[in-house]
Amino acid sequence: MKLIILVLVLLSSSFGVGAQSRPEPVSRDEKELVRIAQELFDAIAIGNKPVWEKYVAPDVIYTDENWRILTKKDLVDSLAPLPKGYSGSIRMANVQSRINGDAAVLSYRALEEETVFGQKLTPIYLVTDTYFKRNGQWQMVASHISVLPSERKSVLVNAKRLESIVGEYELSPGNTYTITIEGNKLMGQRSGRAKEELLAADEHTFFPRGSVRGEKVFVQDDSGRTLKMLDRRENNDLVWTKVK
Repeated sequence: MKLIILVLVLLSSSFGVGAQSRPEPVSRDEKELVRIAQELFDAIAIGNKPVWEKYVAPDVIYTDENWRILTKKDLVDSLAPLPKGYSGSIRMANVQSRINGDAAVLSYRALEEETVFGQKLTPIYLVTDTYFKRNGQWQMVASHISVLPSERKSVLVNAKRLESIVGEYELSPGNTYTITIEGNKLMGQRSGRAKEELLAADEHTFFPRGSVRGEKVFVQDDSGRTLKMLDRRENNDLVWTKVK
């Protein structure tokens, strides 16, 4: 019996049976890039301009979370200590890198904790930075930031209102969206796709659970009869006409 156990142990060691996978080692360049990116974030709250002067390239293309494309001068000039009543910090998470010689791309989540007169905000940003190594020094040449919205809060809508929007809506022949009530849930299903639960933002506007896109806005006439559904994406509407 002891011999059998010893053989099994040797086989496990040889072929990795039951062994835990090890994470890939982080390169020296990635460590340096993460250090630089974190130093840039740490400089924001205190308005430390020299850090941004050092690590941001003169020809940087910087797209911020408000969709503005900023120059290095724009970035440096905007830096100032947070005003009284404000405090905050940003830390990096889920870092990935692609490094090839003197060029590198860094992708990560920037987790912000901001306190505004005692109220705490915790936005999350998705960031992709591009760096070039120039004269032996990594410098940011491009950055793109987008906001990952927090989970949206829903409200209660009375059952009569929900029943008024139940039915079938048509975008074009053969392209339909069907609204049903299952238990206490409002469900929507586009033809050929899986059902999705719809939550109420208000009595006219609903959104799919777990998504920030695809709001459904229901338009009624003066009598309360639902006429159409607006499938709203980034404030652009696809109009679906109620047919049943």
